[in-house]
Amino acid sequence: MRVRVRPNPSPHLNPLPFSKERGGSNGADSKNLMRVKALWASVGLSILFLIVYSGCNWITARRANVGTIYFEWERRIPFVPFFILPYMSIDLFFLAAPFLCRTERELSILAKRIAAAIIVAGICFLLFPLRFAFPRPHADGWLGAIFDWFRGMDAPYNLLPSLHAALMLILAEVYLRYTRGFVRIAIIIWFVLIALSPVITYQHHLVDIAGGFVLVAFCSLTFREPDLSSPRAEEPSNNRPLPL
Repeated sequence: MRVRVRPNPSPHLNPLPFSKERGGSNGADSKNLMRVKALWASVGLSILFLIVYSGCNWITARRANVGTIYFEWERRIPFVPFFILPYMSIDLFFLAAPFLCRTERELSILAKRIAAAIIVAGICFLLFPLRFAFPRPHADGWLGAIFDWFRGMDAPYNLLPSLHAALMLILAEVYLRYTRGFVRIAIIIWFVLIALSPVITYQHHLVDIAGGFVLVAFCSLTFREPDLSSPRAEEPSNNRPLPL
């Protein structure tokens, strides 16, 4: 009589990497890691913006004979105090945008585009300093109080290219990618108001806005989204569980 003894599995073998328990743990860890990286991106980009924008304003304010570029008919553009709210709301969209990114690749591209826009715009502000051409009207009531507070921090410099217009387009692409239905419609409407606000609140001239469009085109072409049709782009990232 023969007795077959099956070898016991080695106690040193690791559990299968595709078990539900391990997969769930890795998924939670990956999400937490993305939140931390998004937080660092949001804080870091905010600090970069404050340093570059405020520094350029401070330097230009101490220069003599700062020029202007505008069309004379721009004086007939109406001044609408309400639009200071959409204008200032871009700061909230700026802070929250990194948290919408679902992969490290998306977060990296967004951060690089924003950082490039800020740095390139800062260089242009110093090389080609400009100021707003004509006096800004005074607003009454609570909107006037907001204007007074805002203008106390933001000098009438840092015009060309419009960093506001560039950031608006970069952020709009992110929010439109991850919204649907009513929220998407509301986002589109609000971003249209943000796009109009620099001119209607007398913060920028039209040539500045055009410069902002050129700047965002440069940033988007320099840091492109991956080609999803390529085999390499379809490979799963290290942060995603492999499909079974």
